[in-house]
Amino acid sequence: MYDIRFATPDDLAEVPALIVGLQADSAHHIGYLGETVADVEAAFADLEPDWASRTAVAVDDGGRLCGLLTVELDADLGRAFLHGPFVDVPVNHPAGSRIWDGTADALYALAEPLFAGVADREVFGHTRHRRLEAFAARHGFASGRPSDVFLIDGDGLRALLLREAGCPRTGPAREMRVLPTDAAVHEAVAVLHERCFPNSYLSGRRLVDGDDRHTVVVAMDGERVLGYAAGKAEPGEYYLDFVAVEPDARGQGVGAALATELVWKLAERFGARSQAAATVLGGNSSSQRMFDRLGFRLHLELIAYRSSVPA
Repeated sequence: MYDIRFATPDDLAEVPALIVGLQADSAHHIGYLGETVADVEAAFADLEPDWASRTAVAVDDGGRLCGLLTVELDADLGRAFLHGPFVDVPVNHPAGSRIWDGTADALYALAEPLFAGVADREVFGHTRHRRLEAFAARHGFASGRPSDVFLIDGDGLRALLLREAGCPRTGPAREMRVLPTDAAVHEAVAVLHERCFPNSYLSGRRLVDGDDRHTVVVAMDGERVLGYAAGKAEPGEYYLDFVAVEPDARGQGVGAALATELVWKLAERFGARSQAAATVLGGNSSSQRMFDRLGFRLHLELIAYRSSVPA
């Protein structure tokens, strides 16, 4: 077993290499923190400067970082998000499962005071991460709907950036806008977001008013909002977090136009990236077909586990 303690600021330097090594194996993949050192550094930069005070770590006899669990609290949502547990188990170790389970449980136990009494907790991982699945069950987390991560790169991404992104003109004065814009549009986007993504890590209000990482593109028909797409630029990719269209405007190409316009706007604002990724809730066949038509391919299948009993 490893030594379990709270992190120090110096520990952060070892985190990217640890996570990148584990993320390469679906059996250890937690969420979508990226698959390069630059991606992970960017993800954890958002958790500074108090990262150490919200992180439990595992170290071996030589002081090498071998595991971690970071707790991120969202006061607006009343929710806690677990980044981890990540545990580096020696290859082919006969007690590998026991080491992973014991270390993960010890990290979670040490981190308990960091949750500040928040019972609504979520951890996100690959559908093939069986140890995470068992960890979630042991600690009262219920499995949610899977999410599919689609990817496009190379010639496909270049073709997407050259694609005509204009909103289909099946109504008067259809156009694309980029937030910030007027208050009525903000309100309509926030309401649509809450209706389509009610359990998201990001509230509709924060998306339109308080989240400066996301670029939000809105499809308009006159003064009416037809849909929106929101995403951000990571060091190695453009990431499409949300695409939503009003029910009576679906099937008209609005979603594809929004996704295309969003990738273009991200490229315009942040420069070139080698790929673009998008997340689709499992079972959303229309969105899956849309990204398939745009040239994306299925890359990862993830699942969220969420606490279902009081802490």
